[in-house]
Amino acid sequence: MHIATLFIWFILYSMIGWIYETVFCSIKKLKWDNRGMLIGPYCPIYGIGAVLDILLCSKLPNAGSVFFACMLGSAVLEYVTSYATERMFHAVWWDYSRLPLNLNGRICLSCSLGFGLAGWIVLYGLHPYISMITAPLPLNVQELLSLIFMAVFTADCTLTADSLAQINVKLEATMFAIDSQIAEKYDTFIENAKHNLSESFDAIKAKISFEEYRENRTIEEIKKTLKTMNWPQTRALGSLASFRHVSYSDIGSRMKHVLSFRKKNKKK
Repeated sequence: MHIATLFIWFILYSMIGWIYETVFCSIKKLKWDNRGMLIGPYCPIYGIGAVLDILLCSKLPNAGSVFFACMLGSAVLEYVTSYATERMFHAVWWDYSRLPLNLNGRICLSCSLGFGLAGWIVLYGLHPYISMITAPLPLNVQELLSLIFMAVFTADCTLTADSLAQINVKLEATMFAIDSQIAEKYDTFIENAKHNLSESFDAIKAKISFEEYRENRTIEEIKKTLKTMNWPQTRALGSLASFRHVSYSDIGSRMKHVLSFRKKNKKK
């Protein structure tokens, strides 16, 4: 099997995976949901899984063994991918923590069973037609197509990785700005509280004022940070399920919420 053919299959199955996830999630949420971490219409994890399915499972003796091999293989692939992307970008693109029988929110039994079935469908139902697309193409044409796909895919990966890195930098800066302003306000609050120990009502009022200040400054800093983001960065932010960085996971989630709210208002 030539590497150019495998890469074309990888791209095709990545696009099929993107179509499946986008349609499924859009129907589930009753609104358009552009899935995947990359800008282009592809989800690489589906492409990798499908190609490994074709290479490793086509020699297995029966459909049952294909199903179980794909189920176990998809679980390993999904867990490793989730762990690696979280380590690199402090973020995750799926979270199964609310589903039963999950492992650290990265994989769960029901999804692994679904991917086992999907692997069976790919090998016996879909791939015969996909191979019919590439089989008639001369090798030099396949090599040219694979080089074009590779150039576009590599550029997309590079731009997305840079956007995610910049998002982390911006989140750290936002958190630092909020903490600095809160610390300054807190010092003022403590000083005022010392002079109002006997006036409980005034102390409670000051406390409420302080909490309101914290909330307002957080929202303002989030809005300010969003204004500095370009389209690839907001696209990458919107594609995330959640942030796992201890310092700014809450800020990242709130920023996603503000971004989603802005998009809804623009549509109106």
